[in-house]
Amino acid sequence: MTRQNIATGTTPNDGTGDSLRAAANKINDNFSELYTKLGGDVDNLSASLALVNGEIVFTGTGNTTSFDFTDPTANRTITVPDASGDLVTTSATQILTNKSFRSPQINDTNGNEIIKFNTVGSAINEFTFANASSLNNPSISATGGSANIGLTLSPKGTGTVNLNKVSLASVTQTANGAASTTSSYIICNKGSALAISMADGTVVGETKTFTNKGVGVATVTPTSFAGGTSFAMTQNTGTQCIWDGTNWFLVGAVSGITVT
Repeated sequence: MTRQNIATGTTPNDGTGDSLRAAANKINDNFSELYTKLGGDVDNLSASLALVNGEIVFTGTGNTTSFDFTDPTANRTITVPDASGDLVTTSATQILTNKSFRSPQINDTNGNEIIKFNTVGSAINEFTFANASSLNNPSISATGGSANIGLTLSPKGTGTVNLNKVSLASVTQTANGAASTTSSYIICNKGSALAISMADGTVVGETKTFTNKGVGVATVTPTSFAGGTSFAMTQNTGTQCIWDGTNWFLVGAVSGITVT
């Protein structure tokens, strides 16, 4: 219904305005529509909506929901997006989709910190967490704009990184060629002599483990080798190398390893 305005005439008592009855009917009609729009009845403006002590109160069956403005003197803007979804509350169990958080911190039920996130200016690299199907491992991967990205675990002070069980990414080499630059464990397995070249390391402390299960002698020639030119492994022997930033050093050598 369009709002009905009471005609008051041009001048007092000129007889051109609405009669008292017509004016009263317009007032009643306007209020009747207002009560109807707010869900009220003949006695109440609204059966579920009220303004109480500065709060907007919605009343349901045996329960009420209140919107309280802690500082009504300050300007506040609440933007409701043009999309379906639910309002996020502080304690409800809800599923959030396609959300980005800035300066987040995760606490336990007692309010104590579990995870803190630090900010790096102009960051382009990040972690990617992935779950896995049955019998496969979930993963934490370094991803981002850089071509080669490492992962750093840093204990505090004299603390250490404790690993319950460790395995090395491995590759089996059965033909002459370069050792893998992405796997830490090289399994040599050839029925005749095997020649392997090894590029320089990329990070100080990087390690490379070699074992030879093949009948043929496996000879590894690093580009930069502190112990000489190469080392050779007979069947069922193994050793480890560590990169100091300039050369590979042979450590853990056992019987059956020959350095030339």
